Amino acid sequence: MPESTDPPEALARLLTPRECEVAMLLSTGKANKAVALELGISLRTVEAHRARIFRKVGVRNALELACFMCRHDACPLKRR
Repeated sequence: MPESTDPPEALARLLTPRECEVAMLLSTGKANKAVALELGISLRTVEAHRARIFRKVGVRNALELACFMCRHDACPLKRR
């Protein structure tokens, strides 16, 4: 069965679809520059998404984001 790329409901209610994509990549430990290259967007755009994600989710750094994602069954590392 193929892996679903849809964000979990709790995450989808908080973030835009693009923010969900960025959050998923950041929570795997990818650097902003790597996220930008993978999504085909600028580094500055990733930084803006990251700031909005942190504010909406209520975290201060990428590690807290990864913990939030795992608590809400949105951790991409669990899906492997």
